This record gives sequence, C-alpha cells and structure tokens, in this order.
Amino acid sequence: MMIDEIFAILVAGSFAAAFFNTAFSAGGALIILAVTSLVLPINSIVPVHSTFLIASSLMRAWLFRSAIDWRIVGPFLAGSTVGSLIGARLYFELPEAILATAIGLLMLAALWLPRISWRLEIRHPWAIVGFVHTLVSTLFAYGVVLHSAMLHTKLGRHGIVGTMAGCLTGMGAFKISGYALYGFDYSPYFAVILAGIAASFVGTLIGRSVVDRLSEATFRLAYRLLVTVTALRLVYVGLT
Repeated sequence: MMIDEIFAILVAGSFAAAFFNTAFSAGGALIILAVTSLVLPINSIVPVHSTFLIASSLMRAWLFRSAIDWRIVGPFLAGSTVGSLIGARLYFELPEAILATAIGLLMLAALWLPRISWRLEIRHPWAIVGFVHTLVSTLFAYGVVLHSAMLHTKLGRHGIVGTMAGCLTGMGAFKISGYALYGFDYSPYFAVILAGIAASFVGTLIGRSVVDRLSEATFRLAYRLLVTVTALRLVYVGLT
C-alpha cells in the first residue's frame, strides 16, 4: 500500500472516530483500532492509536465543559495514572486472548445487568474504573469499563459525553507518556498524527451538532448498541 493511501486512510479514520465519539460517546476507539490495524506495523498500532483519539477527547471536553462531573473525572484519573504506567510496561508481554475474552464478557454483564447491589459497597469506584479501563486500553487500544459504568450514572447525554471526554483526555496523555517513557518513537508518525488531529476537530464539530438532535432514549439506545458491538468484538478476538 502506498504511503499516500495509508495517510488518507488514517486521516479519514480519525474523522470518523471523532464524529462517533461526539455523537454517541462510543465507537471511535474501535474505528481507529480497525483502521490502524490495517495499515500500521503491529508494534505501532496502540501507541499511534492513542494520539488520534486524544485531540477529539480534548475538544469534546472543551465543548461540553459545563456538563463535566469532576467527582467522576478526578478519581478516574488517579486510577488512570497507575494503570497507564503498568500497561505501557506490559504492552508486549501479556496474552491478548485471555484479557480480551474476560473483559468482553464482564462488559456485557455490566451493560445488560445494571444496578447490581454490590456496586454500592465499593468506596471509590471511579478510581478502580480508571485503573482497569486505562490498563486494558494501554495494552489493547480500547478500554471497556468506563463506557459500561457510565450507564449506571444519572447523567444526561451531555453529562456523559463531557465527563467521558474529561476522563479520556487525561487517560490519553498518560498513555502516550507511558509509551514514550518505555521507548516508543513517535517521530516517524508526526505528519499523519497532525493531519489526524485536524480531521478529528472537524469530526467533533459535526458530531456536536448531531448529539443535540437526539432524544435521550435514542442516545441511550445508540450508546448501548455501540458498546455491545465493541464487547462482542472483544470476545471474538479472544476466542479466535
């Protein structure tokens, strides 16, 4: 595949990911993962994947800043710091199949069996969510716990989009720092990363106009379906 084709595919994927993340607060990470898996070397997929998502997350956090619930974001980022350091160190060492299958099944259970009573006994659930979500995301490019956990909050669609954006922006910064700390060289990808960031800004603006046109019920349904597809893909990857 020609370098120009790779460039165009990655930039288009960044736009699509930003649009879906803003409109439905889910789906973008999976889009970018699929695109990068097609055109990048295996050892570059996850580190580069993180750079495409952080620009969109940052812009969503700014656009929805008034709706961010910092009582969730703060503890999440505390756990995320630890998860990113451990995940970056173990990036090439842990078997993907076992973790992908287990996390996918747990995600489906959390998504379709909401409000389990034991959740109330966890003193600092968002710190735990931050650690687990970031650890899995650092290892395999997409985390799954935050999306499911957000369905257990009382936040509306703007609160979900803004709060998740705040969590994911900080997590992305920690992940990128972790990969660089353990030796990944981003310099060959600077041009496509910058172009992808520009495309993600456009995708975020368009997605922002769509989210206001969705009813609460439609938003929740689309969100639930997109997360379910992500979880099923995790299980498939783990079993094949």
